[in-house]
Amino acid sequence: MRLLLKIIISALCIVVAAYYLYFYITPSVTVKNNSLDVITNINVKLPVNNLDFGSIEVDQANSIHYSLNQPEGSYNYSFKIGSKTITGSCGYLTNSEFNKRFVITVSRSNTVTCSQ
Repeated sequence: MRLLLKIIISALCIVVAAYYLYFYITPSVTVKNNSLDVITNINVKLPVNNLDFGSIEVDQANSIHYSLNQPEGSYNYSFKIGSKTITGSCGYLTNSEFNKRFVITVSRSNTVTCSQ
């Protein structure tokens, strides 16, 4: 009985560790809303993936992890703030960028900056 309990606890620890390791290894895009309005219809296109963030309230952020298997390309974004649509591209991604954290920030003046 004691051996069975040790096996179950060990297996549970391995599953939890694998879960957190997955999110540590996979790259992500974070969108931060520092503007004065809610951002709606946030979309970031990668060479293989299309990341739909939904909407982000004022002074909030949202992150989405994406696949490691990406061909080379840029981060192409599209935001809707009120009746204005902001589009552009920034940054560069390549295949197998482990633990890459890319951040797109919308400022108070509705300008977009990108950082890694």
